[in-house]
Order: sequence, then structure tokens, then C-alpha cells
Amino acid sequence: MKTNMMQKNLLASVCMLGLMGCNLAPKYSKPQVDLPDKFATSGPWRTAEPRDAESRGNWWGLFGDSTLSNLMKQAEAGSPTLEIAVQRVVEAQAVARADRAGLFPSAGLAGTAQRSRGTETLQYQFAGGRTRTTLRGVLDLDYELDLWGRVKNQSQASLARVERAEADRRSVLLSLQGELAMNYFALRAQDAEISLLKSTLALRQRTLDLATVRFKQGDIAQVDVAQAETELAATQSEAIGLEKRRAELEHAIALLIGQTASSYRLPAADLKGSPPNVPSSVPSDLLERRPDIAAAEREMAALNAEVGVAKAALFPSVRIGMSGGRESSFIGQLARSASRIWAMGPAAVDWPIFDANKRAADIDAQRARYQQAAASYRQTVLEAMRDVEDALSGLSVLARQRSAQEATVSAAERAVDLSQKRYDSGLVSFYEVIDAQRTLLRSQQELTRIKGEQFLSAVLLVKALGGGW
Repeated sequence: MKTNMMQKNLLASVCMLGLMGCNLAPKYSKPQVDLPDKFATSGPWRTAEPRDAESRGNWWGLFGDSTLSNLMKQAEAGSPTLEIAVQRVVEAQAVARADRAGLFPSAGLAGTAQRSRGTETLQYQFAGGRTRTTLRGVLDLDYELDLWGRVKNQSQASLARVERAEADRRSVLLSLQGELAMNYFALRAQDAEISLLKSTLALRQRTLDLATVRFKQGDIAQVDVAQAETELAATQSEAIGLEKRRAELEHAIALLIGQTASSYRLPAADLKGSPPNVPSSVPSDLLERRPDIAAAEREMAALNAEVGVAKAALFPSVRIGMSGGRESSFIGQLARSASRIWAMGPAAVDWPIFDANKRAADIDAQRARYQQAAASYRQTVLEAMRDVEDALSGLSVLARQRSAQEATVSAAERAVDLSQKRYDSGLVSFYEVIDAQRTLLRSQQELTRIKGEQFLSAVLLVKALGGGW
């Protein structure tokens, strides 16, 4: 009875030591980044902190394009790139569960059945030469006393990496959606330019037909017909060249939504309307939703916990084990109390005495990894601020540029009309008409390009703000 009481007290003491284990990881705090209180472009702003789990909604709905909305659904359901990110989250969750299991004792049930015979010629052998049956069933318990927080810190690091994997998944999704939207609007801008060239081709053809008739009537020289033919052929060549770029954009969209480029087709449509208006004051707290910022911060937390894991290697690790069960030569006797067996141990202690400062070097290396992650976090936040500034200033400049270019197109249209009238009156050569038409086409193409750039800049702002505003 006294022996049993001592054993119980010893076990209780060891368990208390495990429960009171210390944590050697440094106290974690996010690095401070010196950020302006506002963006330079417009609106009141405030400093941001990660808030990437917040729902962004269907930000592409801001553009009011049903085709784009359908493409987004297809991309989320069929993109192999997104599936890779999803499976990385699943992997991180499984690793975290495995590391957390170390916080609890492990138990194993073993059963053996053996029939054996001992030698008769072994010195001091009792009952040698007899055959016997041994039936054994044992429950084994094993537990590492987390005296220095190694297991706990490893579990915390794994949980932080689960959150990082989820942030990476959201980052991949946002990048996928942004790239899809940019390719889509680039394709629509290409469609708009192709449509413009088709209209110009029709005008060039009418001009050539008119010049041919007038030449046959003797009203103009043959050089005017040659110039009209040249402009028609040049416009046809330019229109054909645009088909190559459109096919490439269509193939890129097919890849993003998980379809084969050879079988996917997206009907042509003009670039209609204007990109959504940016509010006069976009709150800077939208930056908090950027998943890359959250991922960088979670990696810091994981590496901070792993500093504690590296420090724990300097101290002894202690494992305890217990087992108990039944053993007998007869199945019918296993239930009897006389068949009980138990054991305490093995108790294993591993304490590094000399390793030529290997563990100290491991701690220094882990601290350096943490400092790298801290610098990476600061860089990510600064890049986020730059991305927003670039997108906002781009939208502002493009809006003014579009207004100026629309005035240019109006002036070029008047110039074409006046030059045609002057040519019909015999006041100028046909070259002046051709030159005016060429100027109008280039100004119209530039206006189409600016419109496309406005849509692309709006998408870039969405990405920079972590998804919509």
C-alpha cells in the first residue's frame, strides 16, 4: 500500500511539472510600419491592419457585366491554380492536427499470442523443455512532458501556417479574379478596336469606289485611286493583326477558367460604358483585407513560435510511459485479477551536454528567419500602399486624358468632313482627305485604348484594396 501511494505521488508530481511547463518563445508583436495617414490622391485615410477574413462580395458586380460574372463563377469552380491553393490549406490543416496531437498522451493497444518451448540443456533453466502458451493484452500510454513549451510552440506555429495558407488561398483567388477581369476587358477593348477598323474599312471601301468612278469620269488623277487603295489595304492588314492579339487573350481566359484553349470561344462585344466611379474617399481600412499582408503577418507569428521550439532544444526532453493489461496461458484465466500486469516506464530523459554550439546556432538561424519575415511584412505593406497610389493616380489621369481625347476625336471628325468638302470642290488634293481620315482613325484608336486602360486601372485598384471598395 505504501509503495502504491509513493508511485501515485511520483506520477502526480511529474504531471504537475508538465502542466507548469514554461514557454521559451519570444513575446510576439507585429512590426510597426510608418505609414501616412492618407493617400496622396484624394480622400481621408487611416493606417491599416490585416482584416483579410472579411467578405469582399462579388466586386466584379461593380462593372455591371453579366458575361464577366459568369466567367468568375467558372474560374472559381474550374481553375487548377485555385485548386492547388485549396489543397495547400488542407495540407496545412492536417499538419496542424498532427502537431497538436503531441500535446496529449498517445495510447496503443497491443495483443500477442505465442506458443513456445524452452531448452532442456540450459544451466539453471527452470522447467526447461516444456511447451507453453502465452496470451497477452496490453494498453501502452506514452507522453512527452512539455516542460519548455516545445510541443505547444510547434502547434502554435502550425496553426499560424494554416492561417497563412488560407490567406494565400484568398490571395490566389483575388489574383485569379483580377487577372481574369483584366484579360476580359483587354479583349473587349480589342473587340472595340476591331469594330472600329471594320467601320473604317467600310468607309475606305466607299472612298475607293467613289475615287474609281471619278477617275473613270476624268475628274481626278489615277494617283488618288492608288492612295485610296493603299489606305484600304493598310487598314485591312491592321485589322487582321488585331485578330492574333484577340486570340491570345481568349486563350488566356480559357486557361484561367480551366478550359482548353482550342475549344473555348468568347463572342465579340464592344467595350461599353465606363468603369465604376471611385468614391471621393476610399477608406484606407480596405487595405486591411489584402490577403498578402495577412499571409506575411501569419508567417511572422509562425517563425516567432519556432524560435521557442529551437530554444527548447537546449533543455532536457522527458518522456514517460505506462502500460497495463492481462497475461495468461489460458483464455479463461485472463479475466482473473491474478492475470493483471502493469509497468511504469520507460522514463526517457534526453539532455544535450555538448554539441559544439549546434543548437545555439539553430536558435540564431531561427531568429534570422523571423527578422527576414518581419522585413518582408513591412515590404508587403509598403508595396500595398504603392499599388493603391498607382491605381488611384492612374484612374485620375486617365479620366482627364479621356476627356481630352474625346475632344480630339470630335475635332478630327470635323476635319474629315471639311477636307472632304474641300476636295469635292477641287480646292485640295485627295491626299488631304486621306490624311484627315488617318488622323481620325488614330485618334479613335487612342480613345478606345484609354477606355480600356480605365477598366484595367479600376481592376488594379480592386486588387490593391483587397477586393472592391
